[in-house]
Amino acid sequence: MHVCTPTTGDITERVLSVLLSSVYRKNSLTAMQPSRCLPLIMSALQRRIRRGSPIQITVLAFPFKVPNPAKVGARMLPDFAELAALRQSLKLKTAIQSVYPPGLELHILHDGPLIADIFGIDVDEVGQYQTYFSKLVDIVAPDFIRCHDFVALQQRSGLDPSRSIEELRFIAKRWFQERRGTSEWTTAFRKTLGMINLRDFPAQSVADLLRPAASQLPFGWQHIEDRVHIAMVQYHVADAIIHQFDPRPLCFPDAIHATTQERQGRLALWMVRRGQSLLPWHGVGCLDERGQARVLHAIQLRHRGSYRPIFVPGETTPFVYCKGNEPADLGFLRLQ
Repeated sequence: MHVCTPTTGDITERVLSVLLSSVYRKNSLTAMQPSRCLPLIMSALQRRIRRGSPIQITVLAFPFKVPNPAKVGARMLPDFAELAALRQSLKLKTAIQSVYPPGLELHILHDGPLIADIFGIDVDEVGQYQTYFSKLVDIVAPDFIRCHDFVALQQRSGLDPSRSIEELRFIAKRWFQERRGTSEWTTAFRKTLGMINLRDFPAQSVADLLRPAASQLPFGWQHIEDRVHIAMVQYHVADAIIHQFDPRPLCFPDAIHATTQERQGRLALWMVRRGQSLLPWHGVGCLDERGQARVLHAIQLRHRGSYRPIFVPGETTPFVYCKGNEPADLGFLRLQ
């Protein structure tokens, strides 16, 4: 009896079908720009499949819990939102294994140390976040997820942005002035406001600031607006460093370089599950009445009294909020 062995092309198409499934793909095919994106993805897949190696995906993610009380409350460490993201990656690995047994290697690059100071976060806090996150990885997905420091990979790759800093700052300041008032500038203003450290202010006051879609803050908040403007310019520089001095093509030449947000010509991935756009580090992890993972802003939970906080032993901030039945015992998460 003759058994047909799938060709490299057949397997590549099957893996690609998994990656492009709306269960895992966050952006539209149009936003991906298939003519630009798919040949690169196909080529990377074929090189790994020919060698019988796991498919590699890299993603720049999990910098730190955003220091915004309306978004994450008092939590500084990963919680169930990050855990749910790891479980989502397990589902992707299993789906790929069903068509290609070597499966998946997911490489997470932490950029927290590069951008922490911009948003008023101490580097020690970033280190604590990454350490806790690594322990979650060791518990949930030790066999296929690898964590890396973005700056360390840059240095290892011989990429040195220091000689370009002044030029990048000049470009960023010019962007700030010339694009002011545009939708691009306003979007950057709102995103930056949501990232800077506002822990000294009541959560409801911060939520009120985030609600309007304006490009300036109310009277009395000028000092915060000034901080946002400074951070916008600094982040514009950091973002240029990330993309112009990206070590991933050198460190992972056969990987698919995915993203957590829609970017032209890139594959964007759902981090928690389909339809959940809020990124884990921008919110708190929840379980709804059907036992499905969700990420909500902490301020939303104030108006949804049916969600109950559940703590990991030894911790003082909730690890998860549950609407239905409580999750299985979290005693195994003794991470401190």
